[in-house]
Amino acid sequence: KFAADYLKLDVEKDPEPEQNRFVRSDQYSFVMNGIPALHIKYGNKTNIPGFDMDGFVKQWRAKYYHQSADGLDGIFNFTAAKTYVQLNFLISYSIAQTPDRPVWNKGDLFGTVRQ
Repeated sequence: KFAADYLKLDVEKDPEPEQNRFVRSDQYSFVMNGIPALHIKYGNKTNIPGFDMDGFVKQWRAKYYHQSADGLDGIFNFTAAKTYVQLNFLISYSIAQTPDRPVWNKGDLFGTVRQ
C-alpha cells in the first residue's frame, strides 16, 4: 500500500478473477514451491475522462496480444509504463529493506504448498 500511496495510485481487487492470470504467470512456479511472489497488474481505471479502458484492453488483446501485429506503433503509453516500473521497484525495495522475510497469510492456499 505504501508504494501505491506514494505514487497516488488506487489499489483494487482483480477486475477479472475468472481469467486466473496469476496461475498463468511466471510467478506461479515460485509460489508452487513455497516462495512468495508478486504479480502486479494494471487496473481498468484511467485519468482520461470518458475513456473506456475495459473496452480498449479487450480490443487490444483481441488484435495484438501474442500476435505478430504487437509492436510499438504509437499506442504504448511510456508515462504509464514509467509509473508501473516505479510501483514494482518501490514494492520490491520496501520488502527488501524490511528486516523480516515475507510470510504467507494464515490460511492462504499457496502457503500450504511447502511447509
